[in-house]
Amino acid sequence: MFAVMRIDNDDRRADFRRKMRPKCEFVCKYCQRRFTKPYNLMIHERTHKSPEVTFSCEVCGKYFKRQDNLRSHRLIR
Repeated sequence: MFAVMRIDNDDRRADFRRKMRPKCEFVCKYCQRRFTKPYNLMIHERTHKSPEVTFSCEVCGKYFKRQDNLRSHRLIR
């Protein structure tokens, strides 16, 4: 059937886990939150740069900092 091998060396397991985990290379300069993709960082940083800009739902009046969140809200309601 199947053979199960036990790995006694913890370093191998740690190396494997480290390789599987995505690197968070992109850091927000305002709050130090980390992102794996530059696009996600760019979208996040917009919330810091212009907090007075908001997007509102014309049906219920709820406000959102990001336009994509308003779009998602419209689809759900």
